[in-house]
Amino acid sequence: ICLDGLPEGPEPEQTSRNDDEPRVAPCLVYDFGVRAQPQLGATMARDFGCEVHAFDPSPVSVEWWESDASKSLKEMPNYHFHPYGAGGTDGTVVLKEYNWGQVSILRYPSFEFHCETNATICALTHRPSQSFHLPVKTLPTIMKELGHEGRTVDLLKVDVEGSEYAFLENLLDSSGGCPNFINQITLEWHHFPWDWRYGEGSSPPINVIATLFHTCGLKNIYQHSENGWPANEKIYRDLGMDDVRYNLATFYRNKSATE
Repeated sequence: ICLDGLPEGPEPEQTSRNDDEPRVAPCLVYDFGVRAQPQLGATMARDFGCEVHAFDPSPVSVEWWESDASKSLKEMPNYHFHPYGAGGTDGTVVLKEYNWGQVSILRYPSFEFHCETNATICALTHRPSQSFHLPVKTLPTIMKELGHEGRTVDLLKVDVEGSEYAFLENLLDSSGGCPNFINQITLEWHHFPWDWRYGEGSSPPINVIATLFHTCGLKNIYQHSENGWPANEKIYRDLGMDDVRYNLATFYRNKSATE
């Protein structure tokens, strides 16, 4: 992420819930997709004094928040956890068990076709995978419910295992194609193919979203790799997804360049 424009960190005594004096945070951060690794949000809350809201409905995340492992964050008055996720609609969606205790919008098959090394003995094997009915909300709904309408989101982080497309499409649709209240978006693109028409690792949905961001003043200042990194797991080929890639990207609004 780009740290330009963020405030200097608060004094250490200002990050304890024992202080009842209300304080206005100098920045607002939305962190979608936490699992049990809240390092980004924790750093923004502790070192920069931002008001941080973390979102993740995954069972592993809810379990983490309810355990002693999150004790230090619970004691911070400017860090808040919400057990629901990013969605293109408000309600409940079916998310499938994914890797590392995460859940994904991607529908994994219950069976996979497995062959021995010599490819002469093949059989269908059961692949156990749990399904969860979990709550999700759109960004406009979340900002309204949290009383953040009219505020600037200094950093929006989105790592939601495939749900980023519907979430961002709703954001663009609800903001007339230009979410000018967001200063920076950092995200992971999931499950996209290499589209040869563009000559690099990309896809039409990503290109449309990135173009709208660019038109709105959110410039692509970082991507992990030009082509994205491929996922070679057999499970994707069983789904007919022969080329599955991931990438990281950051879009930043350089306010000083337009002032």
